[in-house]
Amino acid sequence: MKSIFIIAFKEFRDRLRSGWVMACIFVWLAVISLTSLFGLIQIGHIGVQGYERTTMSLLNLVQYLVPLLGLLVGHDLIVREKEDRTLNLILASGVTRTHLMLGKSLGGALTVAVPLILGFLVAGTLIGIATRDAAFTPLLKLAISGLILGIVFSSIGLLLSTFARSRVQALVCVLLAWGVAVFAFDLAALGVIVSTSGVEASQEIDLVCEATHVNSQADIHAAFDGNTPVTSRSQSAARTFHWLWLNPVDVFRVLNLPGHLTVPLPMSAAFLSVLAWIALSLGLAAWRLVRLDL
Repeated sequence: MKSIFIIAFKEFRDRLRSGWVMACIFVWLAVISLTSLFGLIQIGHIGVQGYERTTMSLLNLVQYLVPLLGLLVGHDLIVREKEDRTLNLILASGVTRTHLMLGKSLGGALTVAVPLILGFLVAGTLIGIATRDAAFTPLLKLAISGLILGIVFSSIGLLLSTFARSRVQALVCVLLAWGVAVFAFDLAALGVIVSTSGVEASQEIDLVCEATHVNSQADIHAAFDGNTPVTSRSQSAARTFHWLWLNPVDVFRVLNLPGHLTVPLPMSAAFLSVLAWIALSLGLAAWRLVRLDL
């Protein structure tokens, strides 16, 4: 265990010295603050929003940026050591390949977690002071689920790093994986639904059909003001979208949408989906690293 923590903290220190962590902190802090300030600009309102409105404005940004952050953190964890010819030296020091993989994974998770936690903490505190809003539960839920989403994609990035032959190849692979998770998966799944049972599934498709923009933010914010009635479309859903749990981005999206705007899916399935993705990614990464010919 000592070797795992040494590798993890070394990885985190290297990222901190390179400025990666500090840059992510400032970028994430700016994203949350500016979103809270300009989240209702599409309906002609500028000003700091409360936690619930900020959460709805942030939802689409988080589901794009956090997976990309996790993949970028994880994409060179192993392949960088191979290119720099330091992997043999690390293994020659007595560190097993499995411990190396676990240490790198923990270091990547720390690199993802620190900017997200500090960004949400600082920005959330400023929003609470500015708006005097004490109902911080939606933002806390977004922060926790976003953190888990980042760790999942950091593990996926580590997996791709073990298979890549160079950092450039790893970068191309993680960008393709990001595009599939954020855009292509939903489009393909909905295409299958339309081609097989489009008429029966029309209401469900309308509920989750926009992979790039889940719901109209203007309508959602107007509903929060009490100006627009929002119908509970999920109650009219005729089927449960089990395929949503195959994609971590969809799991994140469903968990953070209000109950009347999402599909009813059990929390236990979300927990199992997250554990499965992390376990599968780390398991395959360990399998690949053990069989890697150095």
